[in-house]
Amino acid sequence: MPVKTIAVLSPGDMGSAVAAALKSNGFTVITSLSGRSERTKALAAKSGLEDAGTLAGVVSRADLILSILAPSHAESLAGDVAEEISAVGEPVAFADCNAVSPATAKRIGAVIEAAGGRFIDAGIIGSPPRGGAPPRFYASGPHEAVLGELDGRGISVPLMGGEIGRASAIKMCYAAITKGTQALYTATLAAAESLGTYDELIAEMESSQPETVKRMQGVAALSARAFRWIGEMEEIAETFASDGVTPKFHQGSAETFQMIADSSIGHERPETVDRARTLHDTVRLFTGPKLR
Repeated sequence: MPVKTIAVLSPGDMGSAVAAALKSNGFTVITSLSGRSERTKALAAKSGLEDAGTLAGVVSRADLILSILAPSHAESLAGDVAEEISAVGEPVAFADCNAVSPATAKRIGAVIEAAGGRFIDAGIIGSPPRGGAPPRFYASGPHEAVLGELDGRGISVPLMGGEIGRASAIKMCYAAITKGTQALYTATLAAAESLGTYDELIAEMESSQPETVKRMQGVAALSARAFRWIGEMEEIAETFASDGVTPKFHQGSAETFQMIADSSIGHERPETVDRARTLHDTVRLFTGPKLR
């Protein structure tokens, strides 16, 4: 049966943009807004998502469920969905698209498969689809072709074949570099601020490493994403440790993102970030008085 109705759980910044892209490419896109925040409901409405009410309503209607949320909630959501799949008795396809370790993906897969669902391991690389290059939803496992039906229809879906965990593995390694680097920039700038050498460091970097200074500007918007990236860094640390690579880099990255989330601007979201704020002002707000 071809995929016609897709459920996105939940329609946050990435999920709502993906939902809008899929809807514009001819799919019926639904979600469950039961218990969701006003922000999430507003994003869902803007994307044209149809509220199916409860998870039971989602499972009974969807051909494919995309789980797109903070990694710390991935297993809990999969457990809730598995209960509904078991009750409905239909082999619904469930793609975990979250930034989780291969081991976590395999645990989620076992729960979904035991309930009678079809599990797809997926990992998202790229920005929300809003006119630029579409994000890549890497997919692996025996049911990857179900997610593959979405390829070229708002998103790109490279199929990796093989066992569950391969798609999660590439996501972990990619984010270890990209988001791990942002954590390194933040920690270094925070240390320079604490040591009273921020201006001198930036001046030297602008002289000898101007491209790095440009990339550092991304730190100014981390207040909107750090809360999501804490769990992601923990999953990366787990992935590395399981293969004999030190987890300490990304344990430190998790602590850095926790510092940001706990700061006075850690409540910001992509649509509320103060874009006029300078990088230096942002670092001051991240560190607070405790590091000065």
